[in-house]
Amino acid sequence: MLYWVGLGMKIFAWTLVFVLLAIGGAIAQTTPEPVIPEYSPPMGFVVVRSSAPGCEPTCPEWISAEGRIEAGTPALLKALLKKLGHRKLPLLLNSQGGETEPAMALGYMIRASGLDTMVAKTVFSECEPDTNACGRGGLRFGVANPIGAVCSSACTMVLASGVRRLADSRAFVGIHRIMLPTIKKIGGNKTIVLVRVPEWYERKIDRYFTEMNGGSWILSAMQKTPDDSIRYLMTYELLDLNLINEFGHGDTHTSIDICKTTPPAESCRTVGQ
Repeated sequence: MLYWVGLGMKIFAWTLVFVLLAIGGAIAQTTPEPVIPEYSPPMGFVVVRSSAPGCEPTCPEWISAEGRIEAGTPALLKALLKKLGHRKLPLLLNSQGGETEPAMALGYMIRASGLDTMVAKTVFSECEPDTNACGRGGLRFGVANPIGAVCSSACTMVLASGVRRLADSRAFVGIHRIMLPTIKKIGGNKTIVLVRVPEWYERKIDRYFTEMNGGSWILSAMQKTPDDSIRYLMTYELLDLNLINEFGHGDTHTSIDICKTTPPAESCRTVGQ
C-alpha cells in the first residue's frame, strides 16, 4: 500500500514539474523571436573572465562560442583546448547553426573533453588592444546574458554534447530539416543548392544523437520542420529530447557565486595562479 502511495506521489510531482515547465515555456514564447541577421561571421572561440562587480580576485571564466559553424571551426576549438590544458571551462553558445559535419566534430571533442554547454551570449567589456581591459593572452572580460541568445539548426548538435547542458527559458533553441549543400548545373552554371539528406546520412545523425544520449525523436522532429523555417522548442521539449539536462537561470555556470563555495567551481581562477 505504501509503495503505491509513494509511486502516486512521484507521478504527481513529475506531472507538476512538467506542467510548470509548460507554463514557463508558454510564457517564454511570448518573447519576440530573435531577429536573425542575413550574414553571420564564422564561429570564433574566446576565453572570457567575468567582469561582474565584486568578482576579483577569484572569478569564473568560460569559452564564448559565437557565429556560424564551418569546416574550419573544429580546428579552432582544438587549438584553444590544447592551450587551456587540463582546465574545463563551460562553453557558451550563440549560433544560428551551420554545417552538420563540423558540428558533430565539435560535439565529439566537447564530450571527450568533459565540457558543459549552455545557450548564452557574451557581452564583452569595451577595451582596446594592449590595455588591461583586454587581459593577457587573448583573454577578454564580459558577462553572460541568455536573453535572446540562439542555438539553432546544427548548433543543437553542439549543445547536446555537453556533460551538463542548460538553456534558460529566455534563450531560443531551434530545429529544422537538415539539408546538405551540393553542386548542380542550373542554366549552364554550377550552383550550390541545398538538398534533403539521404537515408544513410540520417542514420549517421541519429547515431550521433544516440551517442550523446539524445531523445529518440530528435531527428524526426527536425525532419518535420521545413528547412526555410525554425521550430523553437519549449523547455519541457528540450528536457524530453535531452538536449538539455538542467533548467533554471542562465548564469548557472557563470555567476560569481560559484567561486564563493568551498572548493570553488572548476571554472574559477584566482589571479596570479
